[in-house]
Amino acid sequence: MATVTGLTLIKQFTYRGQAGEEFSNTYWFKNNPPGGPDNWDVLANDILVIEQRIFPSTVTFSRAIGYDSNDDHAQHVYQTNFAVPGPPPQGTFAATAGDIEMAGDQAACIQWPTDRIAGKGKRTYLRKFMHAGYVAPGAPADALSNDYGAALILYGDQMRTQHGGLRSRLNDLNVVGTSVSPWVTTRTLKRRGKKKKPS
Repeated sequence: MATVTGLTLIKQFTYRGQAGEEFSNTYWFKNNPPGGPDNWDVLANDILVIEQRIFPSTVTFSRAIGYDSNDDHAQHVYQTNFAVPGPPPQGTFAATAGDIEMAGDQAACIQWPTDRIAGKGKRTYLRKFMHAGYVAPGAPADALSNDYGAALILYGDQMRTQHGGLRSRLNDLNVVGTSVSPWVTTRTLKRRGKKKKPS
């Protein structure tokens, strides 16, 4: 257990015809936790602005939650509700005409290589998966659109330096770059419905 800064941003979008499906991304930072709610507000809003640029207006930001410990059972020390007094912030990314919005469970993968080399010589990466992205029209059908991919690179580069720089939850790693997979992947959301029992 260590004193570190963790921040979760929770978003909502429409999934399988139902509004309000939540997904989130949590970041861990090198600098000490902000002192007091006002300073937490500054950090949360800084990260919010960076994330807004990679989501369309159909994604709204509902809450931010802050942690000052990497313990598995740590309680949050900060929380804000973006819907109060509202309206909640929306994404600001504008797709190019013809680009195709991803299905709900599809996601893009952003990777930050670090300076840590594992025992077998493989580099350690930090990764984030983002829903509500865009793919390019035509073949191959699972390639990210160019403008969306460029927005993700900008997001990744900006996030690397926030609040002293990114780290993992458990390890004080040093990020040395940004990369984005050019292909769509999947990241399961919660609202999938119960499987029907065989008759």
